[in-house]
Amino acid sequence: MTDAAEPLTMDCPFCGWKSKEGEYQMLLHMETLHVEGESPFLAQEERTSPPKGTVGNDDDPQYVECPVDGCGEFLLVSQMEYHLDLHTEETDIQDLPASESTPASEPTSSSLNAAPRSSPKPSHSRSEQSTRQSRAISAWKRLLKMPGSSLHSEQILRRRSDSKTSNGSGSVTRGTRLGKKHLGRYAHEDRMPDWLADLLRKKGQVQTAGVVPVLAQLLELSPTTNYAYLCHPCVYHISKLRREGGFCGYRNIQMLSSYLIQTTNVKNHHKLNSSIPTIFQIQDWIETAWDNNIHATGRAETGGIRNSRKFIGTPEAVAMFKWLQIPFNAQSLKYKEHAKAEEELMKEVEKYFEGDPTTLEMGDGGKVRLTGLPPLYFQHLGHSMTIVGFEKRRDGGGELLVFDPHFKDSYTVTGMIGRTGVPHPRPDYALKAYRRGSKYLGDYREFEILRLLPDPVAGTRTPVTA
Repeated sequence: MTDAAEPLTMDCPFCGWKSKEGEYQMLLHMETLHVEGESPFLAQEERTSPPKGTVGNDDDPQYVECPVDGCGEFLLVSQMEYHLDLHTEETDIQDLPASESTPASEPTSSSLNAAPRSSPKPSHSRSEQSTRQSRAISAWKRLLKMPGSSLHSEQILRRRSDSKTSNGSGSVTRGTRLGKKHLGRYAHEDRMPDWLADLLRKKGQVQTAGVVPVLAQLLELSPTTNYAYLCHPCVYHISKLRREGGFCGYRNIQMLSSYLIQTTNVKNHHKLNSSIPTIFQIQDWIETAWDNNIHATGRAETGGIRNSRKFIGTPEAVAMFKWLQIPFNAQSLKYKEHAKAEEELMKEVEKYFEGDPTTLEMGDGGKVRLTGLPPLYFQHLGHSMTIVGFEKRRDGGGELLVFDPHFKDSYTVTGMIGRTGVPHPRPDYALKAYRRGSKYLGDYREFEILRLLPDPVAGTRTPVTA
């Protein structure tokens, strides 16, 4: 006979306590000490405030740390299951030292004619790490779905977008100091730790060129795609470094910057000096904009962002581009019904991409359409991404096509960079990490998008090539 498998040791994401007796003990621990509201496991007189390790307070939602080693993201519970699904898709990637050490001043080639990059095989230790992470992901997903768990209830899973604010209306008064709900776990931290600052200065960011043309190939192969639009193929996918935490707003500004430094389609693109700005440079530009009374309420709301790891969002991107005199348009979509918010977002994004006269149609009947347009900065509560395209499925539904700074590109995608006519046995599987549809968007009632405005009379527009 074989011995029964030992229960998986689990770490509590709130206080670090370890359970050596499996999921039920962890569930009991979280229901007892970290439940939102009243725990069914405690008598009234025994109920106490959450312990010191809990991330959150009465006005801000509680955050859960992603259990995947090196991720470092703190997410609202409602984000966790989808976030873990995408980590599952990412299991064949993991950080490549060569990728992380690529300086911002030396971007990789985005040409489809470039020699294909080799795809290193995972080492034995990397394989073991992947197995451990897969076990952690599976355990957490089972925990989130256990019947009767408050983690499974609408009370916690639904984002608290209606939290009380200074004006009691559910929307924040401009100039009011914000908390963790908007600025993240480190909302009240004055300065990021030295080890993190050194990491960001030395390694910059993970950036991959040539992914948009690969998405075009995968969409062409996908049996579920009716038609799709994509932004200019020069745009880099920029993702985070291992252990950096949440700098998604900065990473999205960097992705928009990758368009500006490689095309002549937007006025004052030269102000970026042909290089992707660092996180610290972006912070300096935003602070300088505030110094010059450009959306200066942002300083009061954040308490200042220089050398910090506070979240930034659309208002900070607006301040930066306005200071640099780079033309843009920002739009907020807010509705009482989640379905209406998603519907209007899809309409706006599709309208944006279908309006480009330089579109290059690919495949039978122009199923995939490469445009010369910039990508879009996309924000919802707690996270931002870069929209690089729009897809209409054969069943009539829509998908945003995004570069998410949380995740890197898989080997199956990077192995296709620079190559044409490469078959893929499971294109929809490869596209999953880039698609955001109702399953993801249906949890939100408010979105923000920022679009750079191409100069319609530019004398030398950068052409779209495939």
